[in-house]
Amino acid sequence: MPQIRLMGSDSDDVQRTADAVVRALRAWPETRVGDVSSPVPNRRGSGCRIYIEVLADIATDGVEVTVERDDRPAHRPALGELSAGRGRRLTP
Repeated sequence: MPQIRLMGSDSDDVQRTADAVVRALRAWPETRVGDVSSPVPNRRGSGCRIYIEVLADIATDGVEVTVERDDRPAHRPALGELSAGRGRRLTP
């Protein structure tokens, strides 16, 4: 079964985030949540990991869902990537 792994150095923050993710996934009709692990201590450093098993519900009527974050900065072009409307002029 596919899994989501949440991890961080603050165990309380990881638990709160996992709880919110599980609630959101259970509320969404296209996903089924399987087992949610107990917090597993990180191998190095403080904090923990929590694993959430997730399956897509087969009866989705062909609907595709894309989730985008609002709290991320706008896309910045990678080094060498051209912005729309700007190009390099090649001279022979």
